[in-house]
Amino acid sequence: MKEASELVNLINQNKSITDILPSVSDIFNLIINQKKWVSEFYLHPLGFYYCRLFDNGENQIRLHIWEPGYPVKKDLFIHDHYYDLCSWVLCGKILDFSYSVEKTIEISEFTKFTSSYINGNDIRTLNRTDEYQKVNRSLERLLVKGEKYIIPKGTFHSNKIFFDISELTVTLVYTFNNNAEHSPNVIGFSKNEIYLENNPEKITSLKVQTLIERANFCIFQESI
Repeated sequence: MKEASELVNLINQNKSITDILPSVSDIFNLIINQKKWVSEFYLHPLGFYYCRLFDNGENQIRLHIWEPGYPVKKDLFIHDHYYDLCSWVLCGKILDFSYSVEKTIEISEFTKFTSSYINGNDIRTLNRTDEYQKVNRSLERLLVKGEKYIIPKGTFHSNKIFFDISELTVTLVYTFNNNAEHSPNVIGFSKNEIYLENNPEKITSLKVQTLIERANFCIFQESI
């Protein structure tokens, strides 16, 4: 898609959010006016809707959308990524937490979990290992509309979403420098043996249309 390719070029040129937004608007208008789906939209196990606007096997551009009442994982939320991540807050607010995590021989509240799949990859299981982890929050930052933030690969983090007057929180996410040999790590409570979570659930075209119309209003009703 031409609009997505233009977005990639702008990001690679380190353009500002002001320069990037017109391409986002073009993509939204394609969906709203022409009912043209850039990509399938899914509900992620962590509670946000997402789609891939661009994916060349090495880099991705994704759209993440949270709405009030999104399901929050209360006991399994600290994780890392196998890629560097750059994100722009298009509307709403995000409180992002970073953590220092290190293996410990002492019995700890937290343990590292590894993932596997069952039922034809429909369900992911997260299984507790014997690796107790010492976890300390190292950084807390509140990110608002128009701000950009980076999460380096291997950094443990979690977030909390705020809406305030915005009816949605929306981010544009660019992933790069991926390391396929690094399996993402998840930190959970040691008291649990296993977690089960469904794979991302595909959402209907009607829901996509509604989400993008709402996101378009939230993002472009006022200038950044």
